Amino acid sequence: MREDKFEKIAVGDEAEIFHTITANDLDSFAELTGDINPLHMDDSYAATTSFKKRVVHGMLTASFISTMIGTKLPGKGSLWYEQQLHFLAPARIGERIKVWAKVKHKSLSMRIITIETLVFGDGGRKLIEGEAKVKVLKPEKKENQNLEVKEKGAVIITGASRGIGAAIAKELALSGYPVVVNYAKSTSQAEDVVRHIKAQKGKAASFQANVSDTGSVKAMADFAIDEFGCIAGVVNNASPPIENLDFAQLSWDNIQNHIDVQIKGTFNLCQAVLFHFLDAEGGIVVNIASIVADNVPPIKWMPYTMAKAALVSFSRSLAVEYGPKDIRVNCVSPGMTQTDLIANVPEKAKMVAKMQTPLRRLATPEDIAGVVSFLFSDKAKHITGENIRVCGGIIMR
Repeated sequence: MREDKFEKIAVGDEAEIFHTITANDLDSFAELTGDINPLHMDDSYAATTSFKKRVVHGMLTASFISTMIGTKLPGKGSLWYEQQLHFLAPARIGERIKVWAKVKHKSLSMRIITIETLVFGDGGRKLIEGEAKVKVLKPEKKENQNLEVKEKGAVIITGASRGIGAAIAKELALSGYPVVVNYAKSTSQAEDVVRHIKAQKGKAASFQANVSDTGSVKAMADFAIDEFGCIAGVVNNASPPIENLDFAQLSWDNIQNHIDVQIKGTFNLCQAVLFHFLDAEGGIVVNIASIVADNVPPIKWMPYTMAKAALVSFSRSLAVEYGPKDIRVNCVSPGMTQTDLIANVPEKAKMVAKMQTPLRRLATPEDIAGVVSFLFSDKAKHITGENIRVCGGIIMR
């Protein structure tokens, strides 16, 4: 991959070029543009004007700003798309002009720089002043289809010792991703997931971390890099159990628990891997939300519903901010899924959910894992900021 010059450009950077304008320059410019104004081309005519001598086409003089932009600042790969010009004085044949440029502003998200542009003549006489806007094209990643696919980076999956998280870990491992199986307490179950993956010739390691603890999450990201070399993405799946409580029974601690695990945990992990993603020029984030954030929420699930709704908004905001850096952020929102998470949900409620679903069944962890695997594939490389519902049709949009 070619070097990305844009990263090295800074506000205040300056450059300059020089050129001595000849009569041949004017002849070539007139032939190319058709501008044969005798003020530029006829010595006898120019002598009858206040200028007394031929003057250089203003746009010929200004054209050397293009030379500056294309060869010096920012140089190769520049798209000059806007220019303001103020012509202050004409250049003369034989005059040595200086074109000077200075970076005034740099837009990281748009890869655009604003440049002050000045053209001087002999003795520092100012000929032209103006301002240019230039987009610095991003070097394309070279792909060779004849080469073997390079080894994939690791994926950290929170809450991966069982249920949806374990299914995602197994599915991504089958797709060739090394996985870090995060867990809070269930050591034996996490190790079972790792053993299963290794038995299928995949790569996996477990790591115990409370995702609401910033230091522990940072240590987990460092572990993933030490163990597998780099991080391709993260799946934020960890969630406390759903408590079926009346509002009158709730304390703020019930709500705070879900915020700490689902929102703060996602925040912690995304921040822990962000600079690694930026260095790698890309990354994938998949957040496991829920259809409870859509339409009428389930009764007595307030803490869980609040956190899932916030998670969807968090994901969209992150997708907008870091899309220009090729970091894709999406949600997968399961309907009611057969896991330990719904162990306290009454059987009648599960039956009602099943009968209201067009496919007449609850989701399985493998249903969710398949969609997450898709989002980690090249087939999803133009998808970001989406909330993909995996609910058997109970919500249709």
